[in-house]
Amino acid sequence: MVYGLPLARLPQVDEIPDRPTTAGPASSLPQPHLQVARTTAAVSGALEVLALALVSPLAGLFLAIHTFTIKYTSQVMLEALPALTSVVAVLAYDHSQRRWNGWLLLSAVALGLTASGKYIFCLIGVAIVIHWLWQTFPRNGRGAAWLRWLEPVVIWGILALGVFLATDPYLWPAPVERLRESIFFHGQYTQSDAVQRAGLPTWQPLAWLAQSVPWHSGVFVVSLDGLMTLLAILGLKQLWQRNRLYVIWLAVGLGFLFVWPTKWPQYILVLSVPVSLAAAEGFKARVWEPLVRWARRLRTEGLRSDRLRARLMPRSVWRALPWLLPGVIVLLLIAFYPLLYQAGMALTDFNTVSIKDGINGGIWREVRDGLTAQVEPVDVDIFSFGRSTSREVHYAGIGPLLQFFTGAGADLLVFEVLWTVLSVGLQATLGVAVALMLHRRGVRFKGWWQTIFILPWAIPEFVGALIWMLIADPTYGWFFLGTRASFSQTPGHPLAQTLSLWQQNPNLALIVLLLAGTWLGFPLIMLAASAGLKMIPSEVYDAAAMDGANVWQRFRTLTWPLLLPLLAPALIIRGISAFNQFYLFYVLQTVWPVTTLASVSYFIFDSAGKYATSAVINLFTVILLVTLLLWFNRWSKAGEGVTYA
Repeated sequence: MVYGLPLARLPQVDEIPDRPTTAGPASSLPQPHLQVARTTAAVSGALEVLALALVSPLAGLFLAIHTFTIKYTSQVMLEALPALTSVVAVLAYDHSQRRWNGWLLLSAVALGLTASGKYIFCLIGVAIVIHWLWQTFPRNGRGAAWLRWLEPVVIWGILALGVFLATDPYLWPAPVERLRESIFFHGQYTQSDAVQRAGLPTWQPLAWLAQSVPWHSGVFVVSLDGLMTLLAILGLKQLWQRNRLYVIWLAVGLGFLFVWPTKWPQYILVLSVPVSLAAAEGFKARVWEPLVRWARRLRTEGLRSDRLRARLMPRSVWRALPWLLPGVIVLLLIAFYPLLYQAGMALTDFNTVSIKDGINGGIWREVRDGLTAQVEPVDVDIFSFGRSTSREVHYAGIGPLLQFFTGAGADLLVFEVLWTVLSVGLQATLGVAVALMLHRRGVRFKGWWQTIFILPWAIPEFVGALIWMLIADPTYGWFFLGTRASFSQTPGHPLAQTLSLWQQNPNLALIVLLLAGTWLGFPLIMLAASAGLKMIPSEVYDAAAMDGANVWQRFRTLTWPLLLPLLAPALIIRGISAFNQFYLFYVLQTVWPVTTLASVSYFIFDSAGKYATSAVINLFTVILLVTLLLWFNRWSKAGEGVTYA
């Protein structure tokens, strides 16, 4: 109806034949009808930004430059209006303070309009109900108190349902039947050929959040979606402290998108508002406030102390220089120069054809000429597998690096981080659990059990990967031999077919990889945890027992905090190994995007012969890994060491 009102005033044109849901966009649409419809959607998107800016101007700015929001609120699609009404629903509810007034009524009306626009945006209703019930939960109530607790929420939901039915003309002839039909349509669509062919993994929403719109090169003036998501992660704690409703909104939306099989990019508009709010908090807490503190400290210290430090620093440096110089030279030769050389390679199109020119100085020649604007950068497609025919190296500039960030590299980066976190997390969980079991009194043959558990670590990673290939090979693997025997009486059983194609299924492939990675990595964590448990004084447990602490409380408040300083180095080692995991992915032969940066770099280097692209990936890997390690070291305070022994 919102689109129809402005279109009703335009002259009638020939109707466009109906197209299936899986069809691509129409190649041509009548004017000025298309322009009017797009303007209607864009107005809704602009009003959504304005509504959010009333709460947080910086969050409104982030939402205004979010490329996925711009794309799907400026096309003739359904997203623009329910995105607006969902924001109105949550802002009105938050302003009402859960009291019956005009704001709470507006919230119910807006939620009903959201439901009549697009069902998925009704997730905000779920977030509101969770927050409402949580904030008003009766601590010591009885039957009447429980009814008073639920009654306003139920009335609010009934009002929203009434508005939904009143504003959706499609339902009027047969409300129950058509509502059931529309709901079941979405469930059936998740099993359609279009969704199955896409084969997008469970974590695909994270990949959409980590990148800007990749399909319209040169259209968006600013593409900072990935940076916004990073700021949102950094600002989640501050947003939780300020208003938990928006964090609940983000958790509910992200949880649904993980579970829902259809992973289309427009669905992340459900998350764009809470992500923008969290990004605003992250910018203020991690960027703006540190800058303000640094400026104040610089102004208060004055120039005198700076000059004093400037006079003293050279003297101390000169005294230490003879001792530092040999180590600095070795470090430059074995670490910094290879990184610098790879940085130079990453700025060119160096490949197998131009290898002679490259190693004879062509790389530095092109970098020098390119940085001094003596040559123009050439266009390089880092994701194509065609080989260059030129025997000379050419300057490419930062174009390949930008391609990696804005293209398929975002999918790869999201999986890399997800794999590292899940793999190390499972290794830590299993390693600490085994250490705790072996640390209990009365366990017999502790040394023998520890020896058995250390064996996966003693086996070379490539051999361990081959063992898991023998287990999980779709044709000859031990697991699938048993699976086929189990389903031998029912040939073509869907479960057996699904399991046998695990390499083509990103979700199943991740599960197999996590099993193998956990088996290979948990022994180191077990050894570190076993040593740490022996160093914890028994007096702290005696005191906790006297205070009445249960098993979980003792672990959470005593064991884990005291273990973490000793576990931190082991976790760092396992994190580096998982981040650079190669043999496991190489042997198990998983498909994109279930692969690591190291595996892709080797594949591009060995198969495609694009040394420059491999250098881009390697350089990015080093920078990202160092950043993550610095963050983990600061979070875990590993540099402080063990202070209780």
